[in-house]
Amino acid sequence: MDWGLGNPNKTAALIAILMVAVWSFAYLQKRLFWVALVLFSGLGVCLVHTFSRGGILAAFCGLLPLLIFIKTPWPRGRIVGVIVAFWVIIGASIYLQAHQRFGQGVVQEDRSISNRLDLWKYAPTMMVDAPAGWGIGKSGKAFMEWYQPLDRNEPYRTMVNSHLTWLVEFGWLGRFLYLVGWLFVFAICLPDRRSHWLAIPFGIWLTFFVSAIFSSVAEEPWIWVVPVLALLSAVGWRIKTACWPQPATWIFPPVAAASLLLLVPILWQGTEIQRTKSAVVVGEGTPSVWVVADEKVLGSGYARTLRAHWMGMNSICVGIVSDAKELPSLEDATLILTGMFTSAPSETDREKLAGAASILVVNPAVFPQEFGNLEDLDGKLTVAIGDFAQSPASIAWTRDLKAHRIAGVGDFIPDWPVKLLQEINTQP
Repeated sequence: MDWGLGNPNKTAALIAILMVAVWSFAYLQKRLFWVALVLFSGLGVCLVHTFSRGGILAAFCGLLPLLIFIKTPWPRGRIVGVIVAFWVIIGASIYLQAHQRFGQGVVQEDRSISNRLDLWKYAPTMMVDAPAGWGIGKSGKAFMEWYQPLDRNEPYRTMVNSHLTWLVEFGWLGRFLYLVGWLFVFAICLPDRRSHWLAIPFGIWLTFFVSAIFSSVAEEPWIWVVPVLALLSAVGWRIKTACWPQPATWIFPPVAAASLLLLVPILWQGTEIQRTKSAVVVGEGTPSVWVVADEKVLGSGYARTLRAHWMGMNSICVGIVSDAKELPSLEDATLILTGMFTSAPSETDREKLAGAASILVVNPAVFPQEFGNLEDLDGKLTVAIGDFAQSPASIAWTRDLKAHRIAGVGDFIPDWPVKLLQEINTQP
């Protein structure tokens, strides 16, 4: 069951949130308790039908504040009704054999769980390696390229955890604001004896938070609707009644968020991979080689290929960008331009190129005329073309400049670190 959301985990998160939200009917009017219970039971059966263990756990956590702040004692009829509702949900689980799915990973290994744990353990290191973040929507690709063990090839789009996904993708300031935002929401919705009804907004946000731990569900806009409405109702009630948390409560979120983030670089060391604003640097010190990477030439897994061969390169420091316009000052480094590396360079780009010790153009998809006046590069530029390269631009470069051939390859160059990095004199 996915309710059209395309992912049962997202559907489970939405259903779990609604299972908490329906109890607002009972707070609005006591007679609506039975309406809330019927809706709760139906949603519970739907939740079981998603087979989402994260959704089940999120619903359980979200209902805890309601149980803690519930008004007691209850009439016997309500107690019986709640017991019947839970048995209906349990019966549906047994009928659908969902209980077998929920029990996986307890007695025997479940790859769904172990793969998540293997992925999540790299998140703190990825944060340390990228002070400015890996970029929105790039966490899964960054993990596969730079951190996934080379003997594993499971594809990932995110960190399979909304919180870790955004913490990896944001820079330190964004990470701080993200954690502070969640803690402020919980502070605003925090119930007490005077505002026990806030257990519902608090439970809704707690359900949302827990469900986002086990899958990337928070990217779905529909899941935000009920939590946002719950937060607005809590804020509106506090403004109307002037009933706000104690001042110490407002101090806690920034202090807690800063403390948690400070622990990350203390407990986890970075690697020799450093993500800057526009580049990835592999190795220590200043890169002696810069590569403008085109996936059509180096392959979609060019980073994994570099990691596989990097230790054999005498651990030279290599910088990689996806566009020549993102290059920093080259400072006598060797520059490798591949494929569609740039359009006509600006004056600033040309100054960067002039600072390179040498420039190697590999299987260019840009015609020499687009690149500009090659004479300005003072003989620093050489061209390498694959034996079986089909690009018309490569033929034009061969005609205009003396180019050497790369044996046994075409437009795509497998094992490119061996064929390119070891062919140039870049050893420190």
